[in-house]
Amino acid sequence: MKLTLTLIFLTVFLNSPAVNSSDSVIFIQEGTAKIEPCAYKDNKKVRRIVIPEGVTEIGEYAFLGCTSLDSISLPNSLKTIGEGAFRECTSLKSLSIPDGVTVIPRYMCAWDSALVSVSLPKGLKDVQSHAFAYCTSLTDITIPEGVTHVGSDVFAFCSSLRHIAIPDSCRELESYAFAECPSLETAKLPANDSLLGEYMFTGCHNLREISCMSLTPPPFDCGSPLFDPSERDLLENVKINVPKASAARYRAAKVWNQYKIAPKP
Repeated sequence: MKLTLTLIFLTVFLNSPAVNSSDSVIFIQEGTAKIEPCAYKDNKKVRRIVIPEGVTEIGEYAFLGCTSLDSISLPNSLKTIGEGAFRECTSLKSLSIPDGVTVIPRYMCAWDSALVSVSLPKGLKDVQSHAFAYCTSLTDITIPEGVTHVGSDVFAFCSSLRHIAIPDSCRELESYAFAECPSLETAKLPANDSLLGEYMFTGCHNLREISCMSLTPPPFDCGSPLFDPSERDLLENVKINVPKASAARYRAAKVWNQYKIAPKP
């Protein structure tokens, strides 16, 4: 019986995806290709995770609720990150996503209240809904050219976010993307005529300038405005920068005709 138990223990240990050097550090085992979903969910002690080259996938909610985690380095081999992988990691201050990742999944860093710095990969195509919602310490983020989709509520309730620019490659910018960002001062929309989501800037009461350099005024989903019509301060204070040649078209276009249009050369 003792021999059987010993063999079972050794088998589990040798096949484990991680070797713990202490309660506060996790080393993912060399040769691991995938970190399984929920693998370290709600580990309240771990502060640092070391992931070796060769890991290509992090499963859904792999590190959900690791509230002491403040350092994680992602390998260049990484291709896929699952939904909510770093959700509620409330001590994580920075994150650099390697260039092989093309999709930022839903809820990836939602509720990461200490997150200040995020580096997104050059080859990124899709930032899905709520990816950075409630990241209350995030002040700035660069969304790279090449991104074609930005999901709903993606930066909602990022109360320290001050500036945002959506690249011209984006063809789908969904509703409430920047809702309730009270520190937001300036925003740049894609310079194309793709459909814009509804109420994207509702609750952004410090917002003063939005740039939309599309020659054709983009339509709005369901004919909804940039912010709620009851937010009179935004209607009165926000300036919409548009191409000088298209200023008359914006002033005549549905929804756009509600705002202060500022022609730019």
